[in-house]
Amino acid sequence: RWDMLKKIVLPALLVMGINANAAEDGTKGLVGVEVGYINTDYTAPAPNIGYEDTDNVGTASIGLKLGAEGEFYRVFVVGNYWHTSEYNHAGTIGGAIQYLMHPLKNIDIFIGLNGGGINTIDTDWDVYYGVDAGLNFDISETIDIEVGGRACIVDSNDIPYYTKNFVQGYASVIFKFAPPY
Repeated sequence: RWDMLKKIVLPALLVMGINANAAEDGTKGLVGVEVGYINTDYTAPAPNIGYEDTDNVGTASIGLKLGAEGEFYRVFVVGNYWHTSEYNHAGTIGGAIQYLMHPLKNIDIFIGLNGGGINTIDTDWDVYYGVDAGLNFDISETIDIEVGGRACIVDSNDIPYYTKNFVQGYASVIFKFAPPY
């Protein structure tokens, strides 16, 4: 689908464009690995009662993030994967933009918006959008530890199975670098 491809490619181009100016304005490239816990609300047919039934399931997730960071912002392309016995495997790929506040020297608070595509319950890709927030701890000039959460709504009507929303808590190790150009 071209619409889904645009939603994935445009954030990636944004990240690459920011990294292209990194040598001049102090922006750093970011690569992160995240682990977390995701809880999804999903709808499935309920044959014994004659209508759709909504349930939720929580499980561990793993992800990868690529991005860029300036003094007051971060931009990421983020992918996550998880597996449940209720609906097998699932994943997201999308982007996030975050505003950074610096209350202490080595601690940042971030709030942001995110969105992208989600594939769960043997459906095609659906669109999700939401908010995220958390804390970022500067361990060194090249390593950060991040603790955060995402709350997202899924725009789907794939009957009879579809994901309605998800909430995710996560921790990340983020490696910062200056691009080599």
